[in-house]
Amino acid sequence: MKTFQILAILACVAGLNAGSIVGKPIVGKCPPVITTKPDFDYKQYAGIWYEIERVPVIFESGMSCVQATYNEISAGVISVKNTAVLATGGFTNITGTATAPYPDQPGYLMVKFPFRPAAGYRVLDTDYTTWASVYECVQTGPFKFEYGWLLARTNTLTEEQTKTAMATYTKQGIDAEQFIKTVQSDDCVYIA
Repeated sequence: MKTFQILAILACVAGLNAGSIVGKPIVGKCPPVITTKPDFDYKQYAGIWYEIERVPVIFESGMSCVQATYNEISAGVISVKNTAVLATGGFTNITGTATAPYPDQPGYLMVKFPFRPAAGYRVLDTDYTTWASVYECVQTGPFKFEYGWLLARTNTLTEEQTKTAMATYTKQGIDAEQFIKTVQSDDCVYIA
């Protein structure tokens, strides 16, 4: 096989894998037990959430004004629409669905976007009206891929609200120091 053909095949494989493993691999272990909100109610969770902080991941690189909207489609099925402003100034959005596959863990959702494998979305805790702490960790051999989002009902949180929400991660052995602030401002334009 010619070098060009081999490189083309490798590029295609890398492109396919980018949709499923897009976090930054870190040598380490996921927390042994991740506890979700035991009495999670997706109907109260529905509505608009703004991303305040996140664990850095490739698929959100350079994004600002990130917003997520959740609505019930039918019993146990939630629509998920994520929107953001790209580093170039353009807009991006993606729409999918979420379900809670484990009745004993209502805060553990499986989110599915078109042409991507389903992924975990664990609501560790929320007060439904102010903040939500969301996390997932995937172990692959000696590496872990972490995803985390601190969400709010408005595009800002007070220092005290942020501290309360971030304590949710710390209590479960998750490094809260790895989170970065998401740019949210009064200049943000959100896609409806």
